[in-house]
Amino acid sequence: MGNINDRYAIVGVGESKRSRNSGTTPLHLALDASRSAIKDAGIEATDIDGFMNYNENDSCTSHQLATYLGVRPKYVKDIQGGGSSTEMLIGDAIALIEAGMLNTVLIYRSMNGSSGQRVGRGYDPDMLQSALPGGSYIIPYGSASPSQWFGIFATRHMHETGITKEHLGHVCLSFYEHAQRNPNAFLQGKPLTMEEYLATPDISYPFNIHDSCLELDEGNAIIVTSAERAEDCRSKPIYIKGMSTRQCHPHAHYWSDIDQVASDYVATELYESAGVKPEDIHVASIYDCFSWVVLRQLEAYGFAPRGEVGEFVAEGNLRIGGKLPTNTAGGMLAEGYTHGMNNAIEIVRQLRHEYKGTDRQVENCEIGICTGWSGPDIAGAMILRN
Repeated sequence: MGNINDRYAIVGVGESKRSRNSGTTPLHLALDASRSAIKDAGIEATDIDGFMNYNENDSCTSHQLATYLGVRPKYVKDIQGGGSSTEMLIGDAIALIEAGMLNTVLIYRSMNGSSGQRVGRGYDPDMLQSALPGGSYIIPYGSASPSQWFGIFATRHMHETGITKEHLGHVCLSFYEHAQRNPNAFLQGKPLTMEEYLATPDISYPFNIHDSCLELDEGNAIIVTSAERAEDCRSKPIYIKGMSTRQCHPHAHYWSDIDQVASDYVATELYESAGVKPEDIHVASIYDCFSWVVLRQLEAYGFAPRGEVGEFVAEGNLRIGGKLPTNTAGGMLAEGYTHGMNNAIEIVRQLRHEYKGTDRQVENCEIGICTGWSGPDIAGAMILRN
């Protein structure tokens, strides 16, 4: 990617209500989130000329959303995808604006992830390759859900590095603690202790229900534009310093090498493009579909050496006040789950200092990282500043 440092910005963020049963459609949720983002940016819907979304055949189309917002778009994009799609589509939006094809882009994720189609459901063994690349190697043997797939990687990594269940628990406790400060977090009012965590039966080793992301009905939206246009928005722009949008594992059948993940290839390009180092980061949103995924990414992005990441989280470094406050709204484990977009929204709010004067605000945060994880096979990340 060329030099985009500080040339593009996120100017609007919004979300719908979160629930187990919305009683409405993904279109309605997308409209709620988009109108909130438009209001946040202080622009008109007609100022937006590009609409993009990612989905798992569980949402409305970008054209539908634009129509109900009263906009005839110049460009729409609907992709099949989950984790790391937020970062990828922000990169796509930047490229289209850079090319002079668009001015302002709204990106959204909306789904009835609890009452409708559930992404985390088990897969029919007959699906094999359509469920995931290389599915024929594992699905016939009973590994038919994300918790089982990622559990294979987690168990190997734990064996090699000495990570324990307690270390996974520290990730969960940190994010649950943050959710108690967030009135919009789904698990607000439901704190977690280590004793409760360790006493919870596993779903698929090493994961129990607390290690696993929430499946909810909700919509999120983000608006991206150029730094020049951002100056005319009502909100404080959060500038994109650098990105690495969607790096891949060397092999599509990544089961052949479970010692590396795509995130390992993201960090170098990410930090070079942003002109910063891991020690310059003040706040983080780390993709947290499962607790272990956070630990593996902390290694990949240089926040803790291999073999030491367990102690890094046990020391409380993910908590507000720690070395790397992470997923400060509760993350996908305790706030909500839109395949990472809610984490990106929280980074924007932290860097704007929207929580100033409360125990939710990370003090003196100016630079943040937001990571995406489609799985061990595909990943991306971006670095933002205020």
